[in-house]
Amino acid sequence: MFSDKLCCVDTKAAASFFGARQLPVIRIDLSQIESLPTALSHDFYNEPQFKYLLPDEEMRRTLVPCLFRYIARSGQVFGEIYTTEDIDGGAVWISRGDTFTLEGLARTAILVTPFKLGWSSFRRYINLSRRLQTVHERLASGPHWYLMSLGLKPSKLENNIAPALLRPLLSRADSDGLPCYLETFRERDLPFYKDFGFRVEGAGRIPTGGPNFWAMIRPPQ
Repeated sequence: MFSDKLCCVDTKAAASFFGARQLPVIRIDLSQIESLPTALSHDFYNEPQFKYLLPDEEMRRTLVPCLFRYIARSGQVFGEIYTTEDIDGGAVWISRGDTFTLEGLARTAILVTPFKLGWSSFRRYINLSRRLQTVHERLASGPHWYLMSLGLKPSKLENNIAPALLRPLLSRADSDGLPCYLETFRERDLPFYKDFGFRVEGAGRIPTGGPNFWAMIRPPQ
């Protein structure tokens, strides 16, 4: 089940966020694109969605960086990617349009992985991507920015890098009057995103034994 309840934006949290100390964040360039998947995959290796997609630990350790490599390239083509000078992490944003779909990304990512996946793994990929795509299209049908991935190297998790990685695109979305959308499979992340104006607009579970997820939207502020 999903909730259509509209939520109010926490303007105090947003003001605190945009008034926070600036950290050096840059838009990624071609010379850095191959380094970003390593930073992103460290933060997601043992997360629910990847355990569901790739139950075998050894295969997951090998394939998760490959998947994030394709995610990074998708962000470069369809949106914006922000990182630090040392590539301590990254925020991959997609400017939603007709040429990009989660299911299309999943199918292509499977094809470019260095291993042949069995039918069960392929079915889980399509099952997850279709479910997320359906919810995404229902909750955010108009122009908006989609936060596909936000991750940090383990050694940087205690630093103030994640808010800094979000700041450039959130500021741009506000200037353009566009909402932002994301999904998370980690319930512990909800307070973090709520502090920046995101609110849970949908929640559910991936069918056939998949993980729980939460869909969040941030109106322009």
